[in-house]
Formats: sequence, C-alpha cells, structure tokens
Amino acid sequence: MSEDFNSAKFLNKQLKARGLQKLRFYCQVCNKQCRDQNGFKSHVKSPSHLKNISTVTQDDILEFTKLFEENFLNTLKTNHGEKKIAVNKLYNEIIKDRDHIHMNATSFKSLTGFIKYLSKEGKIKVYDDNIGDMPEDQVDLTQLNISFIDNSDTNLRRKEKLQEIEAEELTESKLEEYLRTKRQLREQEEEESDVQDTDLGSNTDIQRDNLTNLKIQLKKTKIKQNKVKKPLNKNKNNVFG
Repeated sequence: MSEDFNSAKFLNKQLKARGLQKLRFYCQVCNKQCRDQNGFKSHVKSPSHLKNISTVTQDDILEFTKLFEENFLNTLKTNHGEKKIAVNKLYNEIIKDRDHIHMNATSFKSLTGFIKYLSKEGKIKVYDDNIGDMPEDQVDLTQLNISFIDNSDTNLRRKEKLQEIEAEELTESKLEEYLRTKRQLREQEEEESDVQDTDLGSNTDIQRDNLTNLKIQLKKTKIKQNKVKKPLNKNKNNVFG
C-alpha cells in the first residue's frame, strides 16, 4: 500500500530530510544522509553501499581530504580574511552546505586533529600554544580561535608595500620630530639670550643712575662747603676792619 503524500507522517519525514542531519550519519561514498544511527547501520550493510565501498581506494580518500581542506580554507579566507574566529563557529558555517565534503570521508578522525595539521603546515594561526600538548578530546573548539595565513604572492607583496609605507611614515615622523625639537631649542636659546641682554641693560642703567646720583651728591657737598667758608670770611673782616 502506497504512503499517503498528505499524511502527517510523510510530511514529518520530508521536514526532517530538508534540515541538517547529524554529520556522522552521512555516507560520502553513496552521498546518502541517514536520519539516525539505526538508519546508518542499515545503510552500511546494504548491497549498494557494500558495492560502492569496495571500489574506494586510498587515492579517493586523499581526494576527499584535499577537497575538504580546500573548502575549509576557502571559507575561512572568504568569510573572515585574516581575522580571528572560533573553530566551532567556522565549522558550522561550512556544514550549512548540505553538499560539502564530510570529514568522515577524509583521513582525519577529528576536527581537532585537522586543526593541528593546518597549524603545523603553517596554513592557519592557532591562538592557543597548548593545543599541541592537549589530547584531542579535551580541546574546547568553542573557545579555540584561529585565523587564516595568506601566503600568496599577491598578499606578500601587499604586506611588503605596507611595511615600506610604514617605514617611510616612521622616517618622516622622526624627521619632523627632530626638526621640531631643534626649532624649540633654538627658540629657547633666543629667549635666554634676550633675557641676558635685558639683565645686562638693566645693570648698566642702574650703574649709570648710581653714578649720576653720586655726582649730584658730590656737587651738593661742595656747595655746602662753600657756604660754610663764606660766613667765616665776613666775620673776620668785621673784627679787623
């Protein structure tokens, strides 16, 4: 008896099939997604799967591994450039595509092992120095951050150009600082020279004033002496006149 296409059971199956299923229940060789563990066990025992798996070679696994790595790095580069991002968040972006190459078809047993491999090859930067010493099952991928390392010739030339520009700006900045410092020192010397000249002029004026005052005092003293002598002469004339 055929299944009713309008029944709730059929529609429920269709909705489940449209959504993302668990990755470990996907068969890359047969391109088949199973909904649960029982379905996956039944599939791997099916004649069609056994026939397909018998034709898989080591080269096929290497090809799947290559495609998975290319997709991972391309997503990292395209979506985030060389910015830091959590591994778990990036992986969720990748698996949104239902047609992506699944990890269980590659030579890697875990995402942590794959991240260690990329870091060792210098293709990504891992922001955790202890990841190499930690067991793979103890690495928290939600807290582990990575970034893409762009080693392309175009990017290397761009970085070299930026370094040259920064070096030129630094040289110009140092030159401007040197000239500014030299100008400030020259202005300071001129101010100190003006102060010295003012002090010297003030001292000269004081000495001149002192000399004038001294002359005036001497003149007054001389006049007083003359006034004192004149009465004495007048009295003398009166006595013997």
